[in-house]
Amino acid sequence: MLESAVPQSAISDAADLLTEKADVLLERLTDRVMASPAAGSKAWYALRNSASSPAQVLKARLLVRIAIAYHAHFDLVDDIDRARAAGAGWAEIGEATGMSALQARKRWDSAPVKVRQSDIGQLPIW
Repeated sequence: MLESAVPQSAISDAADLLTEKADVLLERLTDRVMASPAAGSKAWYALRNSASSPAQVLKARLLVRIAIAYHAHFDLVDDIDRARAAGAGWAEIGEATGMSALQARKRWDSAPVKVRQSDIGQLPIW
């Protein structure tokens, strides 16, 4: 294949860039779906400081992100782990993916949540 004529480091760098760009696009699409105001605007700060706790906002964002990524056929393992760490239940994850709680759990509960609470801020899709 042509792959052997290209340095592995170039392929790895390109894959990293694709992952990063897809992650940024998925965040923007999540904002759009959630009708979030432009980052840094007065409305954005008001939403951030609203009655919803940061944990509730994070969980809601993760569930919307999972729904978008699921419909685009992305691998959801990391996002599922982060959503579980943020307090999302299997019923909520199932609803985001159009499955029952049991189906979602069977599909993605192969290992305990491996994400440390401090890692929740970064949301890679792969």
